[in-house]
Amino acid sequence: MSETSGSDSQNAAKRQFDWGPPASPAGDTFKDWLVYLIIIVLLSGGVWALLDINGRPENDPAPLQPRTTASSRETAPVAEPVPAEPAMPIDAARTAPRFFVQLGAFPDEASAREIFNQLEAEGFAPTLAEPDEQFEIYRIFIGPYPDEAAAEDVAEKLNAIDFHCFVIEQP
Repeated sequence: MSETSGSDSQNAAKRQFDWGPPASPAGDTFKDWLVYLIIIVLLSGGVWALLDINGRPENDPAPLQPRTTASSRETAPVAEPVPAEPAMPIDAARTAPRFFVQLGAFPDEASAREIFNQLEAEGFAPTLAEPDEQFEIYRIFIGPYPDEAAAEDVAEKLNAIDFHCFVIEQP
């Protein structure tokens, strides 16, 4: 027993459901691409803003402009430019690397002195480096040598008589 009233049948006739593809696919495709284009523009603008911010130094103050008044303009003498002095040549001997043979690093002075005395007995002139801020150990060196080859020759002689060592470079 289904009775349908006249108004229900009129409403049913007016209702139409469209479950299929859009009637105008070209218009909808344009709208989709327009949304994608807006997203790309917004993202690239954000990336550009980040790159622009990172490109600027943050703590770089603007150059200070000297304050002048009318009275100081009249009385202030104009400073003449000072000629620049020629650059001094760098001493090549000070900047040339020096090579040393390091024979050990010891936590206590007694161990370092023992090796130091053995090296002196063998005829070498060692140097004992005391602990400092960079190295908290006693180190024994022989040198300096002008080039790495000379330091390597001495290191080979020391290794031959059972003193284990290696060459280091210090400016």
